[in-house]
Amino acid sequence: MGHPLAASPMATVFSPDPPAVALAPQQAAALQRALRYVDEHLSQPLRVTELAAAACVSRFHLVRLFRTGTGASPLRYVRRRRIERARQLLPVAHLPMSCLAQQLGFFDQSHFVRSFRAETGCSPGQYLAGDAALLLPPDRVSNGVHP
Repeated sequence: MGHPLAASPMATVFSPDPPAVALAPQQAAALQRALRYVDEHLSQPLRVTELAAAACVSRFHLVRLFRTGTGASPLRYVRRRRIERARQLLPVAHLPMSCLAQQLGFFDQSHFVRSFRAETGCSPGQYLAGDAALLLPPDRVSNGVHP
C-alpha cells in the first residue's frame, strides 16, 4: 500500500511508561494486544469496544488496564499516539495539514490542530517553525530571534 503512514517507523508497538502497579501476565498480554491494535489502526477511527475486542477483554476491563498500564484512558492514549506520529511526520511528509490530519485519523484539520495544541502546547505550524529554526545555521539566527 502506498500510504505514507505505512512506512512510518512508528509502526512498532509503543511500550507504555512503567505501570504504577504491576500487571498480571494475562493483563499485560491483553494490554499489549490493544496497544498493537492501536498502532496498526491509528489512521482509522478507533472505539473502545474495538480495542476491547482486540484485547479479548470487556470494555470496562480494558479501561482499567489502560489506566494502570499507560496512565491514560484508551482514547487519550490513542490521541497521544496520533500526535507522536504527527510530530514525526510533520517535518518529512510535506503534505497539506488537512491530508495529514485525515491520514492520522482525526475528524478534520481543526480537530487535529486542537489536539496537537492540547498535547504539545503549540500548533503544528508553530512546531514546524520551531524545528526549522533549530536546523538553521547559527549565522542565520540572530539574538535568539528566528527569521
